[in-house]
Amino acid sequence: MIRFLASIVLTALALPVYLRWSAEQAEEQIDKMQEAAFNTPGAEAPVTPSIVVGGIGLLFGHFVVGRRLFRLRGWQAFLSL
Repeated sequence: MIRFLASIVLTALALPVYLRWSAEQAEEQIDKMQEAAFNTPGAEAPVTPSIVVGGIGLLFGHFVVGRRLFRLRGWQAFLSL
C-alpha cells in the first residue's frame, strides 16, 4: 500500500510542473500563430508536438517508475494514474 501511495504522490508532484510548462508552450505557440497569421486563418495547432511528447513521456514514465521502482502490478500502476 505504501508503494502505491508513493507512486500517486510522485505523479501528483510531477503533474503541476508539466501543466505549467505545457501552458507556457501553448501560449508561446498562440502568440506565434497570431503574429504569423494576421487576418488569415491559421494552419498550425496551438498544441505543439513537444507538448504531446511531454504528456506521453509523463504517463509512460509514471508507469515505468511504478512497475520498476515501486514494483507495482500493471493494474496498480495504471490505477495510480
